[in-house]
Amino acid sequence: MDQSTDGKAEAIERRARMLKPLLERFESDQRPVVLLVCGCAGSGKSTLAKAIVDKLPTFKRVSFDGIVASNHGLYGIDYPEEDHEKLSDEADVEFSETAKRLLAKGEDDIVLDRAFYAKKDREAYKQLAEDHGARWLLVYLTAPKDVLWQRIQERRAAEMNADSARIISKELLDEFYDGFEVPVREGELVIDTTASFASFTFGI
Repeated sequence: MDQSTDGKAEAIERRARMLKPLLERFESDQRPVVLLVCGCAGSGKSTLAKAIVDKLPTFKRVSFDGIVASNHGLYGIDYPEEDHEKLSDEADVEFSETAKRLLAKGEDDIVLDRAFYAKKDREAYKQLAEDHGARWLLVYLTAPKDVLWQRIQERRAAEMNADSARIISKELLDEFYDGFEVPVREGELVIDTTASFASFTFGI
């Protein structure tokens, strides 16, 4: 690993260390925490969400892709491409209902694992958290498009699973990446995951 890569990995680890205290309930603020994990495919959303649930047992994970896979299986294997939009709409409803149910209980912290590519979606879930007396935290994961594409290809070569429920083509990634509404002045914590997922999750 060269000096430049070392520096990037250290920067990621510093950001991860900044994140962990924000995920814990403060002595002066015992509200449940709702973490919105935001980013393009391949940026590390599910990697982070799983690390949080593994290391911080107060958190429950709600995964959009996981809902689709749980209900209908894998894209292109268990259901055809033309059904994806309809099944995504169904998953969107279940994702929202699951988040509301957990918030209504008021016991668990929640990590919401989906792209949140549109600002209006992020704002809606922030408001949902506030309406239920919870404290929200928005984390935006970013990496260059070529890095995202490399990870998507590696993930596809390894296996299709609930975290890669849809086959992402280069054209689809271009569409997602170019149309992504990057959060700016939304109270976000930005973490560049270019260097290493291992360094990224180490601080959690």
